Amino acid sequence: MGDEFSVEDVMIILRRRIFYFLIPMLVTLIAGLVVVLALPAKYEARGTILVESQQIPTDFIQSTVTAYAQERIQTIRQRVLTRNTLLDIAKQFSIFPSNSSLSESERVEIMRERFSVDLITATGRQRKNTDGTIAFDVSYTDVDPNTAYLTANELMTRFLDEDVRTRTAGASNTTEFFEIETKKLQDSLRQVERAILSYKSENSNSLPEHLSLHMTMLERVTQELNNNQSTIFQLDEEKQFLQAQLVSGNRGEGSAAAELARLESELSRLRANYYDSYPAVKEKRDEIASYKRQLAPSREIQALREALSDAEDELIALERANEPVPADIETAEAIVEKARIALSDRISSESRRGASDASGAQLDGRIAVIETRIRMAERRSATLQKEIEDFQSRIGETPETERGLAILVRDQENLTGEYDQLRAKRQAAQLAENLEQNQQAEKFSILESATLPEEPSSPNRAKLAVMVLFAAFGLGGGIALAVEMALQTIRGSNHLTSIIEDHPIAIIPYIANEEDNRRFRRLKLFGKPKALNTAVQGT
Repeated sequence: MGDEFSVEDVMIILRRRIFYFLIPMLVTLIAGLVVVLALPAKYEARGTILVESQQIPTDFIQSTVTAYAQERIQTIRQRVLTRNTLLDIAKQFSIFPSNSSLSESERVEIMRERFSVDLITATGRQRKNTDGTIAFDVSYTDVDPNTAYLTANELMTRFLDEDVRTRTAGASNTTEFFEIETKKLQDSLRQVERAILSYKSENSNSLPEHLSLHMTMLERVTQELNNNQSTIFQLDEEKQFLQAQLVSGNRGEGSAAAELARLESELSRLRANYYDSYPAVKEKRDEIASYKRQLAPSREIQALREALSDAEDELIALERANEPVPADIETAEAIVEKARIALSDRISSESRRGASDASGAQLDGRIAVIETRIRMAERRSATLQKEIEDFQSRIGETPETERGLAILVRDQENLTGEYDQLRAKRQAAQLAENLEQNQQAEKFSILESATLPEEPSSPNRAKLAVMVLFAAFGLGGGIALAVEMALQTIRGSNHLTSIIEDHPIAIIPYIANEEDNRRFRRLKLFGKPKALNTAVQGT
């Protein structure tokens, strides 16, 4: 292409197509300059907001707002540029004329286009978990410098207010969340505590903390039962001994018991042969009745025996009650012991007075006392056996109770640990909320308020004029080149050389004829045209 378009070719094209170049260039240049000069001046009001770090070291209090400054700026930007906010600002500062035909949506879009936020980041190495944003510019552009100034400052104020509201609300929501979760966990912990109390109440006889006591009590009751069994065995031997003495004494010669036995034997023989109305039978029956009266215990002894029997029946009834009262049982046992002592003393007293067959009555009384003691000892053995079975049952149920209690206690410990952790987090959240309310956490502050612009920020008329000039030259040159290419004429010696692939011998100047003169006179613009050179191929 360098061979086809040399400087000579360009000059030839310009001279030949001067009108195709000048007219579009001049029209474009004039129209562009008019447009540039007609563009309205726009004023930009710009302020700077500083991102201040937390004033209290984060090692002491950690803020609950974890979003980076850049993220918070973009979030607040979207909230500030909401439809209602922008319309409210537009109405407040009369940004649009009252007779404007723009709809609300169009006004909102225009204001969003005029508004801008530019981040300022720190240079060099940034701290961990930070985005490096140290400040940001808030600007608003308008044809009226005062409107731009007021709107920019209002938007900066909205930014600060929204930041405070967002951070405070976020910290309050965090605290409220932990309070709700703490309340739920506290209720769960109370339920587990109530379950533990209920479980201990239902299994109070087999709790693991009572195992050692139950083992000790079982050993003591077992020892007492063994001692009581030994007592019963001794009393039984003594009773058998006294009964043997009583039998041997009754069978001795001359004793009332022996005589009574003899008379009863004779009565049996008589009744085998005679009726009961026979005189001999009646006589024997009278004699037997007399001996029985002699052998029968006195009325006092009989009354004491009956009192002792009644006291024993009362004691048995108290012991067999659905809910035995230990005090009443102890009182009944004292009454039985007192009745037994009274019967023993009475028998001894009558024996000392020499009552008939006193030795037999005394033995019989001692046997009755021993029988009473044996019955009391047997009842005590039965009670001790029940206690042993109860303690054995408690000890046997203890492992199962311990397993169930361990599950509840483990749940309680887990919930307690979670509750303590949640309380610590709630306290930290409360401190963070206080930090936000006192504005001692990371915050936005105005570093430089927007000022009233003195010079328009746009348009840059000089830059636009240069751009229009270059555009005009480009358009004119493009049209001239297009016409030249469309007509396909020979532009000069270089073009001719490229066509015939050889150099011309000589160059003969172009001689204009009358037709050429008439054509140039009709299009005369710069005076009489100069002769054009053309190249001829030599032979």
